[in-house]
Amino acid sequence: MSATTVAQPLRATEEAPVESGHKDALRAKHAHAGMAMAVATFAMAAASGIQAVLYLSSFGVDGRTDGFFVAFALYATFGVFSQSIRVTSAPMLVGERPRMTPRELGLALVLIAVPVALVTIPLAGPFARVLAPGLDAAARSVTEEALPVLGLAMIFQLWAAGAATLLAVRDRFDRVAGAYIIGAAAGLIVYVVVAGPADELSLGWSMLAMAVVTCVLMLDGLRASDGEQVAAEPLTVRRAVACVGLVLGRTFVYLVFNALYLVTVAFASGYDAGDATVLSYAYLFASYLVAGTGFAMGMARIADMRRGALADWREVIADTVPGGFRYAMMLCAPALGALVAGGATLIGEIFPSSFNADQVSQLQVFGALLSAWTVGALLINLLLPAMFALDRARLVNLVAPGVAALHVAATAVGGAIWGVDGVVGAAFVAPLTFAVVLLVVGAGRGSAPLARELARDGIRFALLAAASFGAGAAIGTLASGLIGSFVAVAVGSVLYVLLMSRLASQQLQTLVGSVRPAEA
Repeated sequence: MSATTVAQPLRATEEAPVESGHKDALRAKHAHAGMAMAVATFAMAAASGIQAVLYLSSFGVDGRTDGFFVAFALYATFGVFSQSIRVTSAPMLVGERPRMTPRELGLALVLIAVPVALVTIPLAGPFARVLAPGLDAAARSVTEEALPVLGLAMIFQLWAAGAATLLAVRDRFDRVAGAYIIGAAAGLIVYVVVAGPADELSLGWSMLAMAVVTCVLMLDGLRASDGEQVAAEPLTVRRAVACVGLVLGRTFVYLVFNALYLVTVAFASGYDAGDATVLSYAYLFASYLVAGTGFAMGMARIADMRRGALADWREVIADTVPGGFRYAMMLCAPALGALVAGGATLIGEIFPSSFNADQVSQLQVFGALLSAWTVGALLINLLLPAMFALDRARLVNLVAPGVAALHVAATAVGGAIWGVDGVVGAAFVAPLTFAVVLLVVGAGRGSAPLARELARDGIRFALLAAASFGAGAAIGTLASGLIGSFVAVAVGSVLYVLLMSRLASQQLQTLVGSVRPAEA
């Protein structure tokens, strides 16, 4: 019997289960896609972590490494900006009347790459002075030498992100994840090969290799995918400029938000030699946590959020943000706890000649201070996709300059009162304020219960991580050196998993289940 022959009363009784089943299937799809992107991001994080440890072992922490990591901060900032294009551009590529075709997106990204090349290659010298005002001439020369290499890496990363956007719209998340994983492996191999002759720039050459390989694989996957054929229209100069405006206009807020880190590094470089390097290691760790959780989940849901917004925009934030934040905090809280409780000390024990006791202590402090920044960054990376799905891009872009001004002011005040610790500690002020604004604007009268739910989940996982790894650190003091650090991390991890299995069993089951391939 077909559905059209069913009597009206029977149809009414069956609509709810059907709708419920559709939502369950959609959540399963989101979980699988989010997990695929998270696995790819954490694979990149693992490769970067290995390289960071090798880099630390070879070059230690000094003014020259500060010079490299100032340039690397630009690369990291632009990298997140590139990835954000996957969130902001996806809504423009879906729907009955998309605002942009794949061909137009590609042209826009080629044009955006032109100023990036100019600033980082022929203008590397003057730009290095802007990025690193607190460094001496010798350290700043490393910044100048690193900019052309990292500039090329930025361009290829931008193009890879564009291809990933189109693949994501076509639900080819596994293909995207595979390209990033293989690219990360290629970058690690290149680092091992060039580590000797390239000196402090070895990490830059590794990033370039990773970007090139990832871009090539993405473009190959795009060629092989069976996306919908869109009628090609002539691309005029006016239309090309308009497409660039569409991409940058919607991505401006991400550029401003991620550029806040450049301000923090610039302030930190004015204190003791090595502070910028230690901050870079702590930020690299925290930012990969955000990218692998909050950003990955936002990216996995953006296209369907847009489709859902067209049907009932009131449910977009409520259906996506609290759940995404819950899973993100469940993973980020213990990771930061492990870094502070024993991870930093473990690095110092393994490389005592490269990372002294003061730098270990500084890494622990920076890691703890960036925990608050991580919460704000997670919320922003979950809320912004919802705002773009609701067509609130213009509004959030108008708020962005105020966020930047607030960050500069908070950083200056923090540095004046508490030095470099105040600079890093102030990093959470602007993001958390911005997250509150986004929540109020996006959810309206529903923001109060959502805020309570988010606060409850954030505090719950933070306290559980603090208790677990605090106990692990206390037990670790019974041993000394390398064994004590390892015990602190191991015991803390076990305690956290045990607590989660009792207090968040449903979330754990969903997270584990999402690793399984989705049915065709």
